Amino acid sequence: MTGLLGRAGRVGVVLAAAASAYLSVAAPASADATDDYPIPHRMIITQCDTEQYMAAARDTSPVYFERYMIDRSNRPADVQQMAFDRIHWFFSLDPVARRQYSEDTATNVFYEQTATRWGNWAKLFFNNKGVVAHATDVCMNYPKGDMSVWNWPVR
Repeated sequence: MTGLLGRAGRVGVVLAAAASAYLSVAAPASADATDDYPIPHRMIITQCDTEQYMAAARDTSPVYFERYMIDRSNRPADVQQMAFDRIHWFFSLDPVARRQYSEDTATNVFYEQTATRWGNWAKLFFNNKGVVAHATDVCMNYPKGDMSVWNWPVR
């Protein structure tokens, strides 16, 4: 029994030393944005406008599109307008400015004021890389500025 306890003690010391060495070498955590966080790279570089992207998302990911539109319809009118204005502002930016916006939202929780009123205001646009990938692949096939995409019948 003594031999077993002695070996267990030595193993414990070795494991503690290994953990200590690992933690001393590990880089400090950071909140910098990456190419796909918090905004997927495809969204940063797309040349489609807001409505082209939404129409493509509607057709390539209808469940996510409908969830977004239902969630949007449950917000007060001023919050809906705020999100509408903000996403149009985002799409008006060039890729460098979009990348900076991604960095700012990743490193400052208070940067995006629209999110303080509606946490998922940009979910259709930023939060799901699969939806973004599918929609940005085909969004250029839709007409620019088709505002009818915002008129989604909510049941």
